Amino acid sequence: MDFSVLISVYFRENPEFLRLAFESLVNQTKPANEIILVKDGPLTPELDLQIDKFMDLLPLKIISLDENKSLGYALNEGLKFCQYEWVARMDTDDICHPERFEKQIEFISKNPSYDLVGTNISEFIEVPGDLNRQKKVPETHEEIVTFAYSRCPFNHPSIFFRKSAVLKVGSYQSMKLFEDYYLWFKLIKAGFRFYNIQEPLLFFRLGKDMLGRRQGFDYGVNEGQFFIQAYRENLIPFDSLVRFLLRFPIRLMPKSFTLFFYNTFLRK
Repeated sequence: MDFSVLISVYFRENPEFLRLAFESLVNQTKPANEIILVKDGPLTPELDLQIDKFMDLLPLKIISLDENKSLGYALNEGLKFCQYEWVARMDTDDICHPERFEKQIEFISKNPSYDLVGTNISEFIEVPGDLNRQKKVPETHEEIVTFAYSRCPFNHPSIFFRKSAVLKVGSYQSMKLFEDYYLWFKLIKAGFRFYNIQEPLLFFRLGKDMLGRRQGFDYGVNEGQFFIQAYRENLIPFDSLVRFLLRFPIRLMPKSFTLFFYNTFLRK
């Protein structure tokens, strides 16, 4: 199976993290046929240098945007240049397990009725495995759909999807901090089928202030606006909207409380 990888990069990202992400693509047991790398605005010289180093090692195709827009906008633009029906997502600070693409393609080949296949992820801070912790997501289609109305059902950088399915529902759209979740709701409503491989096939870098980016008044407002919009578009039922809006007080809690809740109830 031929497939594309879709990545977006912008100027604030870490050149060393990008190098490690690229190396994990070089080391795949089933390499990509093309890698669409969207430059979301001008980059730093250090980031451009890393990209240049891998031009001969990876099938990179560079799409340059004049200015930094948003992740949703960049992915939407990049998807237009993906020439294969199957597309894998990845972020520039994560690391793919060497057999990630091989295992996702194996599942798709055996189960051709599915349209999007994700995986569990292994979270880390400095080096893969340093936390010895996974973020698990529901496995079956039915479990995924039910789960989506309370929490995000996929690890976005791990997904492998049909381009035609994503285009049919309008592709990625700008929805600050929630571009992926918005897409999941639209795909669910359209009747597409999903699966999550119950293996950590992606090493996900948390960053030193991952929880901080998901806290505070501004984040809570963005989250609320997103779920209200999803309800208006009949993507979620009213009880789910209420459940989502009740999260707002949690966004205002001290980070120590959120970290305890996060580690105790949401990770294994």
